[in-house]
Amino acid sequence: MKYLLKNLVAILFAFLFFSDGLSAQSARDVRFFTFGDWGSGTQDQKNVAEETKKFCKELGCNFGLLLGDNFYEFGVSSVEDPLWKSRYQDIYQGLNIPFYVVLGNHDWRGNAQAQVDYSKKDSRWKMPAFYYSVKYPEQNPLLEIFVLNSNDFNTDSQNWLKSALEKSSAKWKILAFHHPILNTGNHHPSDQMHMWPALKPIVCGKIDLILAGHEHIFAHLRPQPNECKYDQIIVGTGGKELYGVTTPNGSTLKLNADPSFGAAWMEVNPQKMALKFFHADGKEAYDYSWEKK
Repeated sequence: MKYLLKNLVAILFAFLFFSDGLSAQSARDVRFFTFGDWGSGTQDQKNVAEETKKFCKELGCNFGLLLGDNFYEFGVSSVEDPLWKSRYQDIYQGLNIPFYVVLGNHDWRGNAQAQVDYSKKDSRWKMPAFYYSVKYPEQNPLLEIFVLNSNDFNTDSQNWLKSALEKSSAKWKILAFHHPILNTGNHHPSDQMHMWPALKPIVCGKIDLILAGHEHIFAHLRPQPNECKYDQIIVGTGGKELYGVTTPNGSTLKLNADPSFGAAWMEVNPQKMALKFFHADGKEAYDYSWEKK
């Protein structure tokens, strides 16, 4: 009897211990990786891919978010283009999670519709349209990501975004597109596609973060003054040659800028959204978090 009671106590202790552990790490927490400007076929692209596999295995990733320029230099010609194998399948094999995809300017030079159509051919590749949203989890979402095509931010996509934001019940809201609004790199101007005049009245005060690529650097930027209450992250570090970093003017606060190959990892829970940037050699180069009451 004494031995039986001892075992029952041990089992009860173990149950309470693991229950606390499970409650501390909610199943609703969302984790994902992100980078853009990747489809080069270079060793740098392969190095970033390998590091992404490592931190996804260690930290967990529900999905990936690819920020455009998926296939250099002229996109793909069709769903049968050999680049699908050499630049995507071969390099990211082992990352068996959904990849939600943004169109970049180099993709727009090719058959952009083929990247949408490829979603029917490969269950991992997710681009249902040129603009769409992703909810995690699907029911009572904690996070919603609104994917835009910055090559053609037309009236239809503007109307869609306005309606989608009004309907969204997600606690955290992220915009994802290729061309950054703010830029502290030396290769492209800020808001190169002149999106902000149309975008601002739709998103001002309604989003938490913008994720972009195009400039081949990592940067964490904030408008000054920040009347619309958002930050912007550039992660154009997926494998194409890197650009330099410049000093921004007074309308942009540079919290971090890093011209290094790498990938970002994000974790979202009801109270906090956290970001880490990993160099391709595995070094954790930057971390930041945003909190909500």
